[in-house]
Amino acid sequence: MKNNEKLWKILEIVFGAIGAALLVLLLVLKLTDRDVTVLTYPIVGVVILFLISDEFARSIRRRREKEEAAKEQEEQPEEAETALPKDAFEFEETEERKQ
Repeated sequence: MKNNEKLWKILEIVFGAIGAALLVLLLVLKLTDRDVTVLTYPIVGVVILFLISDEFARSIRRRREKEEAAKEQEEQPEEAETALPKDAFEFEETEERKQ
């Protein structure tokens, strides 16, 4: 499960859909004046699983992007940074300032 970014994204979508369905069910039950405390644990569980799968997918994506950036940097030689001449920051004082 190291590099299964697609799997984690699919799980994220599935858990998001289940969570949305549970919330709609909760809303309908609440509007019909039924007890909704039974649904609290499943909703909390689905939200936690959604957040876990989202974090795994993001961490895999970050790691992959970091590796791609490192490969790209190795392929392209480092270009010399353009250095500004030292006199670029030296300003001549005008006659107005001298007086």
